[in-house]
Amino acid sequence: MRTMGKTWGSTAAVVLIAACSSPPPPAEMAVRTDSAPVAEDFPEVGEIVSASWVEERMGATEGRDAAPGPSDLRLSALVKLRREAVAKVLADYKCQAGSPAVPESLKGLFPSGVKWLSCALPTTTKARTAFVVEGSEQAFLTSTTM
Repeated sequence: MRTMGKTWGSTAAVVLIAACSSPPPPAEMAVRTDSAPVAEDFPEVGEIVSASWVEERMGATEGRDAAPGPSDLRLSALVKLRREAVAKVLADYKCQAGSPAVPESLKGLFPSGVKWLSCALPTTTKARTAFVVEGSEQAFLTSTTM
């Protein structure tokens, strides 16, 4: 009877440990193209014509299991806006020269030789920045939970 109790206890411990560990993060983030989640985070940029975006968990150390609980997430989106939307962002927010940190999975879509302007958007529950190109429809949007 004692052996059976030890066996059940050991089995239960293994099951609990397995249930608590999270799967390893994917090697590369999947690029999504539905614009609704991006539009929800960035209502002030107007209509998003098209979007390619990824969301990544911040602070995850490679090879280590994450502690349970809320995670800081960063959304990075390369978007096409209406031309008047870029002009409105430039008029409504303080912008300065700056280049975005582009996730590896979006680098193939990212235009080269472009002069980006970094525009800090009002903080909600997220820190948000719009990188725009004057006279263009291109924008790169980032939001990070706080």
